[in-house]
Amino acid sequence: FDQEVLKNKDDGSENLPVLVLFSAPWCGPCRLTNPVVKEIMKQYQNKIEVVEISTDDLPEVASDAGVLSIPTIQLYYEGKVMDTIVGCVAKNVLARSVDKVLEDLGLLEETV
Repeated sequence: FDQEVLKNKDDGSENLPVLVLFSAPWCGPCRLTNPVVKEIMKQYQNKIEVVEISTDDLPEVASDAGVLSIPTIQLYYEGKVMDTIVGCVAKNVLARSVDKVLEDLGLLEETV
């Protein structure tokens, strides 16, 4: 988590926003959220990175991130939380959130 989400890349590559999905295998709403996140990952390919954290496997990471319930989606940029969405979410709502973060960072390309 520290390497993928919180640390800046030192290899000269561009830092991209990171969408982090906190979930667990037994969580029904998480299973509904997974396909939405996968669609967003395809839609925003090369614009964001996506990381899934199992709160069962890494409870300390979820706790450190302030995650109280799952599914929780957080968008990070250079180690800072830019947005948080708690609960099951529709694709258009998540896409709006990603667009807003990209726009705030000046990374959103305008479509004409």
